[in-house]
Amino acid sequence: MDPRADVTAALPLGSATDAGSDRAHALLARWSNGDDEAFALLVREHQDGAYRYARRMCGDHDLARDLVQEAFIRVMRHHQRLQTGRNFTAWFLHIVRNLAIDAMRRRKTRSQVPYEDHLRDATAGGQDKPLEARETKRQIAVVLAELPDKYREILIMREMDGIPAEDIATIIGVDYGTTRWRLHKARTLFHTAWTARYGAALP
Repeated sequence: MDPRADVTAALPLGSATDAGSDRAHALLARWSNGDDEAFALLVREHQDGAYRYARRMCGDHDLARDLVQEAFIRVMRHHQRLQTGRNFTAWFLHIVRNLAIDAMRRRKTRSQVPYEDHLRDATAGGQDKPLEARETKRQIAVVLAELPDKYREILIMREMDGIPAEDIATIIGVDYGTTRWRLHKARTLFHTAWTARYGAALP
């Protein structure tokens, strides 16, 4: 995670492309006109990515499933708030994130999911040598755990999930300029922590 560039393989959390967002809007329009199957399709296309995100936020399998289910209920209730042209995935993950934060506050807990889990997902299918890849992922996870929450969250979304900065801004509920600044700060903090711990550039 060199602060000067995006270097990690991306695993998008659901359909974050313009075409994917257009499809989500179309499915919501069909559903609002009485097509229940359209909403079922929307759920199937977005639930897995949302679950991975929720589990990383809360560290609990069952709670993550419940949060995603509640998020889809919120979409059904408030779909009119999704403006035309707005990215559905980012809007939906914003809902998931808020629900996860509320749940963790009630439980007074934080995610305990090892970051190696997400690194395995993000590089699935890669051609890295197994032993070298595992060690690098372990080292990255160690450094990630040292970062402040707000910087770790944004860095994982950009570098591991491949989410564009403008969509991250929607997800975390801050303006684009602040998001870009936090991302730069997060990369700098990661680079500094990596160098201090391992004394060499990230492979």
